Amino acid sequence: MTEDATPAPGDTDFTYLTEVEQHYLNELGEAVADHEVRLERLEEKEKEPPVPRDWIARHQGVQAWNELADWVDWLNANYSMPHARRVQECWPAHPGLVHVLAGLRSAWRASVLSDEQSKEQGNAMAAFHDYHLFPFFQRLEDTKLFKCSNGHRADDEHAATDRDRFPEGLVGEDEVADASPAPTVEPGGPEVAALPAQEGAGDLEDDSEWWRG
Repeated sequence: MTEDATPAPGDTDFTYLTEVEQHYLNELGEAVADHEVRLERLEEKEKEPPVPRDWIARHQGVQAWNELADWVDWLNANYSMPHARRVQECWPAHPGLVHVLAGLRSAWRASVLSDEQSKEQGNAMAAFHDYHLFPFFQRLEDTKLFKCSNGHRADDEHAATDRDRFPEGLVGEDEVADASPAPTVEPGGPEVAALPAQEGAGDLEDDSEWWRG
């Protein structure tokens, strides 16, 4: 007759509990190790200087472009500017103008949000029109920033910077850090003599009998 391995009522299967606890401990250890790796990556990222990226580089998805296009269409429809000051439909083909419009939209968004939070007592929207929007329309016409009033024209090509004309003797970034001169004392400079030590210097004064003079 074999013994029944099933624990009696009220008994505790410590072996089973130990296995469950070990399972959760293993999962906890893995989670802690994963967080440590993430923390190290964040610390390394904080040490690296941020690299600025323009609007086009930051927005490679179609949604961001659609949102900017919707805003440009809204701008043209609501302000109904003369043809020379109207943003032409081929603006996405001109990277410089894309950056200008993206910046203008950012200023507009900040002004709208500020105006909403000011309980109709702020001047953010007025400032946006005076300092951003109408100067943009003026520059659009005066500087011929957009040359596509009579159909799309590709941007002019410009020669790249002639880097051979940099000053002679420039060194690499690694060499710049190593070449930093250590502070030196000018030879022949005047020597400063140490002051003679005075008796009792540095001792605390006893103010208990200050009234005796």
